[in-house]
Amino acid sequence: MRSPDVSIDRPAGPVPAASSPAARRLRPAWLVVAALLIAAVSLLAPWSLAFDPWAWLVWGRDVTRGTLDTTGGPSWKPLPVVVTTVLAAAGTAAPALWLLLARAAGLLAVVGAHRLAGRLAGPVAAWTAVAAMALSEWWLFNTALGNSEGLLVATVLWAIVAHLAGRARAALGLGVAAGLLRPEAWPFLALYAAWLWRRGAERPAVLVLALAPVPLLWLGPDVIGAGGAIGASDAARGPASDESAVHADVPALEVVLDFGRLLTPPVAVAAIAGAVVGGRVARALAAAALAWVAIVAAMAQAGYAGNPRYNVVPAAVGCVLAGVGIAAAARALGAWAVATAAAVLLFTGSTLADQLGELDDRAHRRTDLAALIADVGGARAVRACARVRTSQPMSSMVAWSVDAPMADLAAPPRAPVAVLRAPRGYDREPPAPPAPSSAAAVATVGDWRLLAACAPGRTLPAGVERPSAAR
Repeated sequence: MRSPDVSIDRPAGPVPAASSPAARRLRPAWLVVAALLIAAVSLLAPWSLAFDPWAWLVWGRDVTRGTLDTTGGPSWKPLPVVVTTVLAAAGTAAPALWLLLARAAGLLAVVGAHRLAGRLAGPVAAWTAVAAMALSEWWLFNTALGNSEGLLVATVLWAIVAHLAGRARAALGLGVAAGLLRPEAWPFLALYAAWLWRRGAERPAVLVLALAPVPLLWLGPDVIGAGGAIGASDAARGPASDESAVHADVPALEVVLDFGRLLTPPVAVAAIAGAVVGGRVARALAAAALAWVAIVAAMAQAGYAGNPRYNVVPAAVGCVLAGVGIAAAARALGAWAVATAAAVLLFTGSTLADQLGELDDRAHRRTDLAALIADVGGARAVRACARVRTSQPMSSMVAWSVDAPMADLAAPPRAPVAVLRAPRGYDREPPAPPAPSSAAAVATVGDWRLLAACAPGRTLPAGVERPSAAR
């Protein structure tokens, strides 16, 4: 069935058309290929993953073995685990492959901002949106560490682009992907499906089949006792990171303030201007972004974490609207796009520099852990010695590295035990777990130290004490 005609605002500048329908179909594929190639090249530099992606890799591996248990991990996200289940067949290459996909998705999010802003207000808007997103505090760090924010923003922005191009079915599919990443996307997905139904643009059976994976993959794992959506809800209402809004006196207000900081004042001002002067589509995007923030605020007030990164989608839309606002200013006042980038850097430059140092530290920590485990005979030797324990922030990476479940890795160490210790990654994280008095130092590589009191009849070969394997 033909997708509905969609009326859009005319861009301020010319939008080049593809030379043929075939070229228009190929262009998104070439963008994906280019993003994958750039992401692959980025893996030549030292890298690591954040806590959540390590956990998704462990869960994907567990799914293939029929032993999925999400206890001890982050809140459940179906789409990453679907992907890591497929990647589990790659064995030790799975972390690099996940990071390849996550970084490519982060790049496609930037391209989506360029495409959407350019469609609304021309090339100045497009490149301003790119600068605002690339210089934000959330994009580089989360994309580099393989978090899902880049993938989430890419699905949402390209869903909007597809809708404006009259490709409703592609927009629906991308919306479903977003719904498998964040629950805040559910109301928007439901409204879009209802709109398609009311317009007669899609058959009800197709809509039901398209939407079915959302409840099935969020709730299904809980039904079989693995955590799932209810477990995800419990995890999200559990101990939150220090930067989360739930710790504030008025969490909902803190979410709004965090969103302003996430945008930065210059982007926020330009986004407001873009919503005012940008026409009907720009105002609809602004309203949707504010609605997303309101959902996060209400959930934070109800006891959920309200982490600033939950609002990266409205922040990305804000970058697009900022491009629209700057394009209008540029027509009247000259080249403001560069000035906007400079203004954003005034607010994010120091944080970006700190993040680069943190990325380097995490990369070294990953390679040092791998070197330490190899020094003592490998993951099988560590598991054969005794049950493994580590600190909660390190549990997902250790679980992947020693091929052990996450569920009890952060439990108090009691002999027989093998304790993998590393210094805290962030301020106010729990300290490294204490080792029982019977545990002896076995090996040290960089920041990692292995202390073990093996089970009777089990031993670990003595490792070496050496500096970081990555330096």
